[in-house]
Amino acid sequence: MAVSMILPGIASANRGKIRIIEHLSTEKAPSDKMQSEVADKWIRHNQMIDLVEAGYLSRIQDLAYRIGNNQNLEVDQDAANTMENFILSASFNCIPDELPDGVENEDSPGIKASYYFVFHFELTDPQTNEIVSMYKVDAKFTSANRLSAQEQAELALKLLDDPGIPNIDQIEADITANADYHSARIRYAGTSAANGKNTGKVTVSGIRNNVIGEAKSNPISGFELRCEKGKFKKTNTRFVRFEGNEYFHGGPNSISFDYETYNCADFENDKTEERFTLVQISRFAGNIDEKLVQEEVIEFNCGSYNITAHYSAPGFADAKVVWKNVSVLIPDDLSKIPVYHAEDFENDDVPEVIVPYAINIPDYGMEYYLSECMDELEIPEIISLRAGRPGAVLWIEKGEEALNKCSVEKTPENPFVHLVLQFDLYIGENEGDGEQIAVGTDSEFPDAYTFPWKSIDPDILEKLQAGQFAEKKLSNQAGATLTITFDPK
Repeated sequence: MAVSMILPGIASANRGKIRIIEHLSTEKAPSDKMQSEVADKWIRHNQMIDLVEAGYLSRIQDLAYRIGNNQNLEVDQDAANTMENFILSASFNCIPDELPDGVENEDSPGIKASYYFVFHFELTDPQTNEIVSMYKVDAKFTSANRLSAQEQAELALKLLDDPGIPNIDQIEADITANADYHSARIRYAGTSAANGKNTGKVTVSGIRNNVIGEAKSNPISGFELRCEKGKFKKTNTRFVRFEGNEYFHGGPNSISFDYETYNCADFENDKTEERFTLVQISRFAGNIDEKLVQEEVIEFNCGSYNITAHYSAPGFADAKVVWKNVSVLIPDDLSKIPVYHAEDFENDDVPEVIVPYAINIPDYGMEYYLSECMDELEIPEIISLRAGRPGAVLWIEKGEEALNKCSVEKTPENPFVHLVLQFDLYIGENEGDGEQIAVGTDSEFPDAYTFPWKSIDPDILEKLQAGQFAEKKLSNQAGATLTITFDPK
């Protein structure tokens, strides 16, 4: 028998659907008991079980009405498998206790028999096979006579009219308690350089290990995933929404969205951090007060590079140094970066500047600073130093007056984005007493030590904006080379 009930005036869209299993699970007495001295008791018991099974089936419609419907849940016996959110199944047990003929009940004179009946109801999610809730209706009856199978069955079936039968509001409360989510995992996979162009995937998984009640074609939970700086490609905004069935059946148990990174240059604070927040925004047919499920802070790369310079002059000198954790941020549009004035730095209240920024200098023009070294003096770390002639040594001067520099700039003198790189290298028989070389791209020293690089190549510029590895090999007329590598960190 099938029954579908929708209360008048209540929309059925997005309501959770419950199907009552029409089969009643029971247990009959085994055949060996039919051969015992009390075989009659067990014969009546098994007959009673048959009557209760038939009576339960005939009362499915009444049971459905007793459970009821509300705006969020309905009993729907005709729901397709893809629409079923929950299943309510029942089992029945009876423990009969009858005294043999000629035996009196000392505790309760005149009572010859007692019967304990119990219905167990189990609310289950058919997608996960997870038990959502359990209910019990039971009673014990006594009698001065042994009851027939029909009499026992009538007493047992009266329990289906008991107030203990779960109603729709109670069932909804139990589902709500289980479908109230407070944990998940949020992960990002893709290029970690935040330049406003790179894309990756943000994946949500592990919502309470499993969401519950999410039928393939009838979701009961809605979520919103938010970010603070970048945007989701699907919506071209900082949020994207999904329903529980998309999460459960799509992944399974996960869902991913294409994410476009923010541009570090657009932010002054917390440049390397993107905060993703997952909230539950709906349950059943309506919205709910937002419930935080999970927050996750993902670290992005704001152009942090190890910049290595390898100078090689065969037979003369070989030196390799590195500036570590240099922030390189080169926006597409330099007109949007903060601009300071030279006079801003002439008093005690000097502004705290963060790359990229520009300084407007009277009678000169605009200087753009697109990188920043960790070391204020821009002193590189030595990887290797090797002199080419016997008895000679190499060293790098590290004082405040030393000619060490690593800076991506744009100036009126050189109106292209370029790298000013130099390290104050010396060669001599004893450290502290020798010839200054000062190798670099913008050196005032002889051509043998200078490797002019007036403008960063377009392909390298694009890689730096994308947070990718780049390399440039320069040479001069003296046959020396300077290889510069940008290694993202």
